[in-house]
Amino acid sequence: MAVGLLDILKPIVFTVARGGSATRVLQSIASGALGREAYQGGPTTALLGLGLHFFIAFTVFAVYYFASRRIPLLVSRALVLGPLYGVAVHCFMQFVVIPLSAIGPIKASPAVFFEGLLTHVVCVGLPTGLVVRFASGRGAATRSGG
Repeated sequence: MAVGLLDILKPIVFTVARGGSATRVLQSIASGALGREAYQGGPTTALLGLGLHFFIAFTVFAVYYFASRRIPLLVSRALVLGPLYGVAVHCFMQFVVIPLSAIGPIKASPAVFFEGLLTHVVCVGLPTGLVVRFASGRGAATRSGG
């Protein structure tokens, strides 16, 4: 939940600060499933975009979490591997998910690409690694009786 919230707040805050709307940000997410029609759907497609965003964020978190059960290094080196996971997530979204979506391939400027990359490192990868690390520490303390 925290990862999804951090990841969506960044584009909403920056878009609103530039005179845009949160609805438009969320509709752009829905456009991955609906295409350009998402921008005509008002609050309904904005809610769809929000739901899709949190579904994706949950999936991203779950992949790291379940991988960390098999690869303990993801827990012990969360401060490094979490942000690297954010890089991998950003690249997967940019080069696989978006091109295969209803949006289709897009050509982002290097500045936009790196802004998104930094967002995924700070708002997705790092918190994912840290939350999994914290949860793993609590689980180990509970199992050992302390």
